Amino acid sequence: MYQALSNVAAVTGKHIHLIECGWHNNDYIKEAFGQASKAVCPNVTVTNLDGRDAVLRNQAWAAADIFCSLSDNIQETFGITPLEAMAAGLPVVVSDWNGYRSMVRDGEDGYRIPTIMPQAGFGADLANRHALKIDSYDMYCGFSSAFVSVDIAAVTKALVNLVQSDDLRKAFGEAGRKRVQTLGDWRVIIDQYESLWESLREIRLRERAHFEEPRVRWPARMDPFEAFSGYATAHLSVDQVFVRVDVSDVALQSRIKQLFDLEMVKYVKAIWPTNDELQRILEKCPEPTKGADLLRDFDPSRRPVLLRSLAFLMKLGLLRLCK
Repeated sequence: MYQALSNVAAVTGKHIHLIECGWHNNDYIKEAFGQASKAVCPNVTVTNLDGRDAVLRNQAWAAADIFCSLSDNIQETFGITPLEAMAAGLPVVVSDWNGYRSMVRDGEDGYRIPTIMPQAGFGADLANRHALKIDSYDMYCGFSSAFVSVDIAAVTKALVNLVQSDDLRKAFGEAGRKRVQTLGDWRVIIDQYESLWESLREIRLRERAHFEEPRVRWPARMDPFEAFSGYATAHLSVDQVFVRVDVSDVALQSRIKQLFDLEMVKYVKAIWPTNDELQRILEKCPEPTKGADLLRDFDPSRRPVLLRSLAFLMKLGLLRLCK
């Protein structure tokens, strides 16, 4: 989001004010976000409000022109905040992620931004680290989300469209408000729950005789990219074509250093490739290059780690997927 907002400010020439309404679990995380916003979007005003304070929360809804939630983590299921924003008459920009897509209609209530994550089979080590208590649950979720990329260029385009058009903001906001009133009211939701429960009961009874235990190494700790494979828009593949950001070698090195010095990036080092491996990947794709070609010269045992790391390079805005 920070990179996209910096782009929006540069493209539109408008003063962009980001209101972050929520709370951090500890001071380290709070300071990490502050460090990142100052480094990545110095041309944007950032205000932090404690979302546990009802007065401040209501003021945030009242002051906002656009709502943005770019969820990329396996903890986000249905997602209530986009509905709250739509009920408040705000146009929304959200990631195309799990439950968000069931309520937000792209191009009608707002924009859904494409996401990409590794295929099943690329996250068993993350699940095992958590199961063996090497990582806390928070770190497990953080490591998993590190390999989920949200399209920065698409976020930028969506926000530019909304920032530059009062009419578009009003149209999306009104459409969203009507959708929530029609589909999100508890009087409607309860009936849907009851229908779902009955449907699931029928499936259990019908399939009980054919049930087989899932064939996973550790049923309680599944590969997150398998267990949550339906969350993202698409999955990484060696057949996809990648290209690095369109900047000079000197500018790229400066950008890498800036990003990798951020506390919210450093935590990934425990599961991260070596600097030499990352450098070799980025040197290989100044022009569009197939994933298989990017990884061909690496030891086969390293290729799975390097393939999923392409998503993190995309997440940081150092690499992009060619459409």
